[in-house]
Amino acid sequence: MLENPVLFDPQHCRLLHKGKRLGPIAYIAAFQQGSQKFWYIEYTDGKSAGYKGSEIELIRSCLEDSSIQNIFEYLRDVAAINPLKANDGTRLLLAQYQKIEFIPDDSAVACYLNPGKFPLQHASAPPLFYPFGCNASQQKAVQAAFEHQVSIIQGPPGTGKTQTILNIVANIIAQGQTVLIVSNNNSAIENIVEKLDKHDMGFIAALLGSSDNKSAFIETQAIEKAIPAQIDSWYSAEADSPEFLKTIQAQAASMQEIFARQERLALARQELTALKTEQTHFEQETTSDPTVTLRRKLSSARLLTLWNELQTAVEKPETRGLFAKWLEAIRWFLLKRKVARLFNGIRPDPQRQDLYELIPAIQRDFYHIKHEELSDEIEQLQKVLAATDARQAMARLSDDSMRYLRNLLRHRFGRGHERPVFQRFTAGFVKEYPVILSTAFSSRSNLRANALFDYVIMDEASQVSSDTGALALMCARNAVIVGDSKQLPNVITDADRLRLQAIGAKHAIDARYDCAGVNFLESVCRVLPDAPQTLLREHYRCHPKIIDFCNRKFYGGRLVIMTEDRGEADVISAWRTVPGDHARSRFNQREIEVITREVMPKLPYDNAEIGIITPYNEQVAALSRQLDRKIDVATVHKFQGREKEAIVMSTVDDTIRAFVDDPNLLNVAVSRAKRKFCLVVSGNEQTESRHIPDLIAYIAYNNCTITESKICSVFDLLYGQYAKARQTFLKKHRRISEFDSENLTFALLEKILAGDSEFCHLGIVCHQPLRQLIRDWSLLDEDERRYASNRATHLDFLIYNRVSKQPVLAIETDGYGFHKQGTRQSERDEKKNRILARYGLPMLRLSTIGTDEETKIRARLHEIQA
Repeated sequence: MLENPVLFDPQHCRLLHKGKRLGPIAYIAAFQQGSQKFWYIEYTDGKSAGYKGSEIELIRSCLEDSSIQNIFEYLRDVAAINPLKANDGTRLLLAQYQKIEFIPDDSAVACYLNPGKFPLQHASAPPLFYPFGCNASQQKAVQAAFEHQVSIIQGPPGTGKTQTILNIVANIIAQGQTVLIVSNNNSAIENIVEKLDKHDMGFIAALLGSSDNKSAFIETQAIEKAIPAQIDSWYSAEADSPEFLKTIQAQAASMQEIFARQERLALARQELTALKTEQTHFEQETTSDPTVTLRRKLSSARLLTLWNELQTAVEKPETRGLFAKWLEAIRWFLLKRKVARLFNGIRPDPQRQDLYELIPAIQRDFYHIKHEELSDEIEQLQKVLAATDARQAMARLSDDSMRYLRNLLRHRFGRGHERPVFQRFTAGFVKEYPVILSTAFSSRSNLRANALFDYVIMDEASQVSSDTGALALMCARNAVIVGDSKQLPNVITDADRLRLQAIGAKHAIDARYDCAGVNFLESVCRVLPDAPQTLLREHYRCHPKIIDFCNRKFYGGRLVIMTEDRGEADVISAWRTVPGDHARSRFNQREIEVITREVMPKLPYDNAEIGIITPYNEQVAALSRQLDRKIDVATVHKFQGREKEAIVMSTVDDTIRAFVDDPNLLNVAVSRAKRKFCLVVSGNEQTESRHIPDLIAYIAYNNCTITESKICSVFDLLYGQYAKARQTFLKKHRRISEFDSENLTFALLEKILAGDSEFCHLGIVCHQPLRQLIRDWSLLDEDERRYASNRATHLDFLIYNRVSKQPVLAIETDGYGFHKQGTRQSERDEKKNRILARYGLPMLRLSTIGTDEETKIRARLHEIQA
């Protein structure tokens, strides 16, 4: 008889017998006899059974921990307000949480929900290889992924996040393991599939997640996921040898020196570009005495030391105390001797004020010497890299790694391997498809009962909320979190934020998990500060002048810019509209005019290579209506993860709001541009914003163009900035209306008709009743007759022929707020347009947010009289 059993809660424990789950279980007891363990189980149907310890695998749930239970319940309540719904109205995220009763305590989520009880696990990384190429920081990121249960990759724009993910995936496959790749950004997932397809490896991956994706996969798997016919040609006897992997390791190790030189070359180029710009400003702003010169050439480091030494001596306050004065006298004596020894053109006994003349001379020489040193270093590094054939060495590492991976896949899927056609996602499915891709909120739906993926990789983690992110971490033992805390987080409406705060208060939730305050990437970084964070430093996408703004402003100068500056002009530029209140809600027609008439003609790219971005959907809609369909127009949020040769950003606001001035939004906006970035912004003074003025200052400092737009309107005088000018103008002209907009239009019409002999036979009538122009009412329906005969229905202005007395052109002045689309007045406007068209009377509408009214009026009159 065995006594003193250890009891286990069946709700939070699962028992596997030969890999098969036992149950349902009502009672679990474990007995120990010496080194042997025995299990006694009672099932819910009253039956019981006993097993030897070696026959049973115990899996415990981390939900038995009370603190984890509270966080889990909080996340479930948050999921209940997630807006994602199925066609039948089911809340998708909540439905996932409601199915969860058990979370294995060896899953990655356990250490996220309670790192004190479930500390991060660490291991030695297997021999690694890099079939998709790599650089120094990418190697570190791949290494960390296999050494730590949870690792974080901070991937700024253009630093090769997808490449890093693919290398991690390749090494997971080589270990015979499985991986779930998730993201809230569909383009990020599709990008990974496309890269695998490009290398004929798409057959190992299944894009699942939603029910539609699963159905599509089931229907097309036999064709789209067929094992490539050439797979047997991937066999390599050399790659089969253990020595081959050792060779790859040696190649990867030897690349470290090449990477270091490449990085130093890139940094030297950055320094030289910055130095040239700084030198240009120095020469523009500073004059130095040409007779003061150094007696001998010094290194830039020595010059910098001397510069600081003289600057300190000039600015040093008067010393007090006898000893201090004596010590200062000695220092001054030695400094004078040094100055006399080093400089020509300085008097033998220089005074402190004479040092002012020396500092500009030192600065002048510093720039020249530093320029020579950097140029020499760049030339030397280029020679060394060319001699070592860095490109060929990288290609050899990548090619050998790809051969190794393909040989492994050939052993697994080649030699006549018959792939089943799956109708259900059974245990054998992940053996055939070890790479599963899904949206983050559907991640749990890809999980088989009693199973965990070996890894989950989450891309764009800053755009994921903690309830969604935690769900993904429940699916795997290890996690790689990829994102960029300097890019846009997930969007939370003000209403949802209040609801989230109420849920957080109900559960007294730790701020590190608070969905109202942090996104999932931030949450993981705060909860698991010991998880390694690897910054992908090497940037390959944007022109140096574009990404250098982001680097200096948002990344503390830590990025290494691998692209080259070839002296292209106006790579980053700005257009400022004339001052005024041009924005209407979240729409700005004046900025659209600037884009279409001033910015676009200067862009040397096809329309398909241009992206126009803005913070607001309303501006997107207006731009889309007025631009070529080939031009990609979207909000900054929707453009995250994408790129174009040229990007134009419309800020919309007259006074920049905090939403537009958000540093993450600006970082994403600027870094979408590969070769050219153009900012369109209000010419109004901006006192509240900080980041956009910094961008404009950066553009000016780098000697790029800031253009003051020439596009204006007679109605600009309506704006507050021109109050005095408007009063002065209107005093000189007749007032024909209570509305200044109509008075301005009338003054303009008088100017046009009086100033052009071609129009001298034309006159103006103000507020012409429409019913007086109509002779034959049969052309109108009942509703139109009622509208046209109303005494209040009139034309703002009617230009007529003084000789024939015939009407020539009707002109309406439309205030945007009163006449905008969807208003009752806009319906009347459409009715008036139809009536005038029936009687053949031309109409011109002048919107108070439009431009070039004089040009439009003249053009229409010429057209009518032609």
